[in-house]
Amino acid sequence: MKPRTLTGRILVLVFAMGALLIVIFGSVARGTDPPVIEIAGPPPSSPNKHTLRIASFNLEGVSVLGLDWSKDIDERFAAMAERLGVNQPGLDVVLLQEAWKHVARRALLGHEGVMRNFPFRVDIAEQPGGAGLVILSRFPIERAHFHRFRTQGQCLKIWEADCISGKGVLAVRLSLGDRSVWVGNTHLIACYTAAGEPKTVCDQQDPNGNYRWEQILEARQVIEALAGRDAAIFGGDFNFTRTSRYYPLMTSPATQYQTPLQSLVTGRMQGWTAITEAVNESSHLDYIWTRPGSEFRWHALEKLHPVLNGPVTLRSGKQVPLSDHPVLATTFCLVRRDDPDNQCLLF
Repeated sequence: MKPRTLTGRILVLVFAMGALLIVIFGSVARGTDPPVIEIAGPPPSSPNKHTLRIASFNLEGVSVLGLDWSKDIDERFAAMAERLGVNQPGLDVVLLQEAWKHVARRALLGHEGVMRNFPFRVDIAEQPGGAGLVILSRFPIERAHFHRFRTQGQCLKIWEADCISGKGVLAVRLSLGDRSVWVGNTHLIACYTAAGEPKTVCDQQDPNGNYRWEQILEARQVIEALAGRDAAIFGGDFNFTRTSRYYPLMTSPATQYQTPLQSLVTGRMQGWTAITEAVNESSHLDYIWTRPGSEFRWHALEKLHPVLNGPVTLRSGKQVPLSDHPVLATTFCLVRRDDPDNQCLLF
């Protein structure tokens, strides 16, 4: 029923503004609790191996305050769970973004096949919507760290929802036999384009460009402080293409700076290298990056390529894409930094 009096309309407006302020300012404290490492079962039995197969996937599971902003989330997540449960590509680590819908995400994580193939996981399930980041692993997770970006976006643009999304960097330290390695996952602020506009329209500047610039620097500081002098992998949805002005912020060497973790990164470190995609490498927004350590580096055995994709058949019989982002994967092996023959080391 619509309020018929001026007083009633004012009360409705005051209530709506109050709810908005609670959402905006209530989100500031999120990201302060340490992430919890979940163990859903024993490690999958397998002989020593020398490769790490990793995938990154934006699930397009946007759900805000209980309202779905993306279509068919539950059925698409269920389809992804079935595919991960079979795991025909033989993935070892999966980086998920936009896994915001709590019920759908937990159903995916609770799938029997997913628990069997990826018994180690970290799920950032903050309220009201969480960071949307999940890391699944077949290898034990020794440590997990989540850093919420200080810069989240324009809070008054509630239709963009980045301000209340809780985005940041989720990183885990994996135990690969007698080695420990860091793998990070992130999702940077979006560029909101009109229907039909290419992704490259935001390459030079957009209303969220300054926020993205700050988030890239912040993300690098976090993952580099955690990894220190060790080789590291960093993936996710970066929301910029290879032709953008933001791309060099990842590839350029970092000079000395004080990080948000209060760890001093000294000297001149090497920049991050993107594993190029076999197709559409000039327009994709999702990346898996590597950075060498002082002794070892990750060597990519293949280009970034789609896996587990294909349409999802809904209960209605209609077929829809799994997401608006393809699942992209590649395979690495760890080699000595100065080895010209790239001889893979066993885990």
